[in-house]
Amino acid sequence: MKILVGFDGSDASRRALVHAAELIGRGGKLDVINVIGAQPVSARLGSLVDGERRRQQKVLHEAQALLDEWEVRMTPHRAVGDPTGEIRSAAEESGAGVIVVGRGSGLRRLIDGSVSARLVRRAPCDVLVVR
Repeated sequence: MKILVGFDGSDASRRALVHAAELIGRGGKLDVINVIGAQPVSARLGSLVDGERRRQQKVLHEAQALLDEWEVRMTPHRAVGDPTGEIRSAAEESGAGVIVVGRGSGLRRLIDGSVSARLVRRAPCDVLVVR
């Protein structure tokens, strides 16, 4: 079964990544997506996106390092936009049977709403939310 993991470098996403690695097992392969949240258009958009892309690359390297401990290979996916929509699209395109995400917390979740809750309602496949 193909598994897509949403990974943003948070503690919750690290737990989700490790859980997915345990599910797939040593020698397995996971698809991992990091989404740069859409920014409002401004004169500084280019520099903001460049900085975010560097951070995105760093976050995906962190994911690979965690998976190396589990001897799990990773196919990285980079996206920019609404995290729920981008994860959903990546799941459809990759043929994922399960999306694994962490359950976020904090102020951002209260303001923006939970990506994991929106995925549970809208995903094209099963969604596993890891606490």
